[in-house]
Amino acid sequence: MEKPEKRIKAILREWKIWLVVLIVGAVLGAFLYARIYPLVAPQPEQTQPTVQTLSPSVVFSRVQEEGELVSASQDYAIVDKVTDSNRDFLDLFDVPFTQKSFWYRYTGTIKAGVDLSTAEFEQDEADQSLLHVTLDQPYIISNTPDMDKSGVLEENNNIFNPITVEDSDAFRRQCVERSEEEAVAGGLLDEAKTNAEGQLTQIFNAAFEKDTYTLDFTYRDAESE
Repeated sequence: MEKPEKRIKAILREWKIWLVVLIVGAVLGAFLYARIYPLVAPQPEQTQPTVQTLSPSVVFSRVQEEGELVSASQDYAIVDKVTDSNRDFLDLFDVPFTQKSFWYRYTGTIKAGVDLSTAEFEQDEADQSLLHVTLDQPYIISNTPDMDKSGVLEENNNIFNPITVEDSDAFRRQCVERSEEEAVAGGLLDEAKTNAEGQLTQIFNAAFEKDTYTLDFTYRDAESE
């Protein structure tokens, strides 16, 4: 009876060993599959992000978004004497002893430039490196007084014809008109045109290699604006 019992126990030990080997093998196989399969499995195609190619038209559209381009400025100072007297009822002559006067200094800064929002752009068909740019005529963008330096320097008042705030306001308006007329006559708008062309050319040179594109500028007639 002892021999059959020993044989049964031996068979059971062998089955336990094989069962352990199978379990260990399964665990090891699952581990290796989890680590190796992602490395060798075919990857799904990934959608490449759309890249916007930088072109002259893209650069120009960004330039248009800037609106006004200040390309020239000029400081000025006007010092003048204002004299006034009451007139007779028929406005034929000054009434004696009614004269008043004051010296006034008016200073400020005039800025000029071009309107980029109305600019037009066209790439030459025959020569792709030539860009045609059409602009409105340059104009005065702002005329800002410096009130810390402006004011009455000396005044000679008259009880029969006192100096009023309206007198100072009228003189300041004259100074604004005079300063702008003198700035235009002195070539401020021409300077604004030259500087605007230079700044726009620099923008394209910075966006692309220098001298990749040549900008040709034309201006609309002031009457047609």
